[in-house]
Amino acid sequence: MRSSNYSVLRGLKAGALGGLVGAAVLGVLAGLSAFVLDQEVFYVTIATKLGLSSPVLTGWVLHFLVGLVAGGGFIAITALLKRFALDTTRKSFWVGLIGGIAIWIVVYVPVAELLAPTDLSNLMFAGGSFIFHLVYGVVTALVSLWLIRRSVETQLISQ
Repeated sequence: MRSSNYSVLRGLKAGALGGLVGAAVLGVLAGLSAFVLDQEVFYVTIATKLGLSSPVLTGWVLHFLVGLVAGGGFIAITALLKRFALDTTRKSFWVGLIGGIAIWIVVYVPVAELLAPTDLSNLMFAGGSFIFHLVYGVVTALVSLWLIRRSVETQLISQ
């Protein structure tokens, strides 16, 4: 079933939910990685640097908030740029990889450069975060495709 004819609003909603799922997957990977490497999770470090109370809690809240906003924006953009519209699983996978790269460059790199520049100079940490953002993009796109298809099916059934 092709779903490339979805609105920006539908893309925003599906992307927000997909972004939460993507953020959860990225968070699990980052948490496992931080545990194995005996490091602090990036968003906890950011919350600490920002002077937020309860950095573990507020760091994870920031993480999910960014995942929600980035996912919503990412999938809304795919509704506008029809070439990148989510219409097949295969295409959504590749669009997700591109979205993960874009989000790593537009969100992660500037925040890391500003608040945790040593993370970018550590190849293991920077490379790992890059891969985790690729996974985030793919999970966000695939979950969003599923949600878009589901909403189209629901709409067709109710008509």
